[in-house]
Order: sequence, then structure tokens, then C-alpha cells
Amino acid sequence: MMLATITLLSCEQKPSESTTTGSTGENTTIKELKVQEEAKKYVFCSQSEMNATHNKMTHEYNDSIELEYNKLTSSLPQYKDEFDNENAAWKEYQDCVWEVALCDPDHGSSTPMYIDDVLTQGIYLREVSFRALQLHMQGKVYSFCKTLFTADMISDAYSSFVKAVGEDEFLKQKARYQETLRKEEMRWNRWMECRKAVSRKMTKDLKMVYDRCTNLMMRTKLLQLKNQNQALGVTGHEPLDCILPQDCSDKALLEYPGFDVVWARHEKNPDWFPKFN
Repeated sequence: MMLATITLLSCEQKPSESTTTGSTGENTTIKELKVQEEAKKYVFCSQSEMNATHNKMTHEYNDSIELEYNKLTSSLPQYKDEFDNENAAWKEYQDCVWEVALCDPDHGSSTPMYIDDVLTQGIYLREVSFRALQLHMQGKVYSFCKTLFTADMISDAYSSFVKAVGEDEFLKQKARYQETLRKEEMRWNRWMECRKAVSRKMTKDLKMVYDRCTNLMMRTKLLQLKNQNQALGVTGHEPLDCILPQDCSDKALLEYPGFDVVWARHEKNPDWFPKFN
């Protein structure tokens, strides 16, 4: 189980093609660095020790993003009110992410690791939301994906996720899970509306970078939704091989039907796994 967890952490959190890139050419997010640190600590640990270590790293990751966010907002004091509103919207969204994580508790003694991984997805979205803007303010080079991701894509993915929950025979709290997912979608939409308000106030050059950050957030969120919070925490290679890898192409992301559909096909033919070219 320890090896499975380390495999998950290394795979799930690889930088994507659209990860922001610094002037040194490095393609590393704060999240990836934290994961590398964490994997080194999983040596001869009990499950309770692994849970504690994982939780500590999640909090450290969140604190590091909070620090970087404060540095950015301090460098752009003219947008303080807008940034404060957006930050409040993210916190409300993240509170709901935690509620969603609690709806799928069937992970045995490793449940705390699963919950932390769901929360980490929300923290990662926050990092993506401003990382390129931060690099821009520092005069560094960065890159973005070219595909335009839309609110309709996110809405459709939420609907598919809610439907998959309703059809999962192993879930005991389907109605609560579905209701909480819908609540999370509302919080997500409110966060996006706050970002629009920030964007409208910005100068042309900052607006361009900020809006591209929003597009990258939507890509990241779409991938998370299509993976339906699967292959998180302690898991085996089969779920990992069926989820969308974070470094998949935009084409693969758009064509992926959702984890439930892919997993159903794999269950019928255990030798079949999706290919992400």
C-alpha cells in the first residue's frame, strides 16, 4: 500500500503541458516540489504515520500558496478589494470541496489521505489561478495551453459526475454526495464570477495574463471533474491507469468520457486501459 501511495503521488501531480514555466526553463510547480518531499518520507511508515505525514504536507502546501498569493497581492495593491473578494470566494469553494471529500469515506484506514488529496486539488487550482501572473510580475517567461475551455464544459462534467455518483452501487450516501457536488458547482461559479470582476478592473496586459490563468484553471478543473475524485489516497495501478494524467493533451482531455465510463469498460475487459496520446 505504501508503494501504491507513492506511485499515486508521483503520477497524479506531474506538471502538465500548460504548466507555467520560469525563465530558467524549469517546469515545476510548488505542488510538485511538495510531492517530491513527501514521497521521501514514506519509508517504513504505519498507515497512521502516513496519514499524519500526508496531512502535514497538505497544510504546508496550502501555507506556501497562501504566502505566494499574499506576495502577489501586495505587489498589486490597486486591486486589493477585488483580490480579497476572490480569495473569499475560493475559501467558500474549498470548504465545499472538503464536504464533497467527506461524502466518499470508503477508503478504510487511509481515508484521511484520500480527503487530503481531494483538498489538495482545490489548493492546486488556487496555485494555477495566479502562478503565471506572479511570473509575469517578476519578468519571467511562461506558457499557456491554446485551447479555450468554457463554462459549458465544466457544467457538463459536473452533470456527468453527479450522474456517475447516482449510478455507483457501492456508495451509501448518493443523494448527499450529489447535493454536495451541486453545491460545489455553485461555489465554483461564484469564484469564476469574482475573477471576472477582477479582470474587468485590470490594465490590458495584466488582464490578458489573468484571463489565461482563468482558462488554465478551467482546464485543470475539467480534468479533476472527469476523473471524478478517483485514484486519490492509497490506490492501485488500475485506477491510476484509467484516470486522465495531468500531462495529457488537450485533445485527450476533451475526448475523455469520464472515469465511470472508462472504468466500466476496463471491468468488462481487465486487459484494456485507455491510451492518452
